[in-house]
Amino acid sequence: MTLENSSEYVAFIGSDEVGKGEWLGPLVAAAVALSHEQRSYLVTQGVMDTKKLRIQTILDLAGIIRSYCLGYHAVTISPRSFNRLMNEVKGEGRNLNDILAWAHAQAIGNVFEDLKQKKISGKIKVFVDMFDRIKTEERIKRVLDPKDFDLDQHPKAEHETSVAAASIIARSVRELWIDERS
Repeated sequence: MTLENSSEYVAFIGSDEVGKGEWLGPLVAAAVALSHEQRSYLVTQGVMDTKKLRIQTILDLAGIIRSYCLGYHAVTISPRSFNRLMNEVKGEGRNLNDILAWAHAQAIGNVFEDLKQKKISGKIKVFVDMFDRIKTEERIKRVLDPKDFDLDQHPKAEHETSVAAASIIARSVRELWIDERS
């Protein structure tokens, strides 16, 4: 896990998605906001890339993250909605990355609102697992004022604790959605 040690930021928001390209279940994008201390604590609890975790561990960690983080939000796109959205964006000459950028921006924007309601102010670092740098940045800037955050997009961003936490939340939401509808 990466624990950027910068006192410049009051919070770190990570965003990730699961279910992209899966044949069963929804696409879920989630964002999680953490303080410096929360990032360190969650690493000690085992927060890491979900690809290395069992389902029960993901569900357990999701509970810890939800109760301990500054804020979180998940955007769930059911298979039916996903197919409808894909037809719409294809008809407009766009693609899956447009849907992903929208979902990430919605989740991040909602978490940012949670921070405002909790009166947490100051510079925020936003991490997104990179899939389309330009579309993601444009979408996020539609919901957030660029002076309020620094955006960091890079491949394999799950090494950042806030992104790993978001991935765990997204995966838990997806797994519970599938269980409820099975």
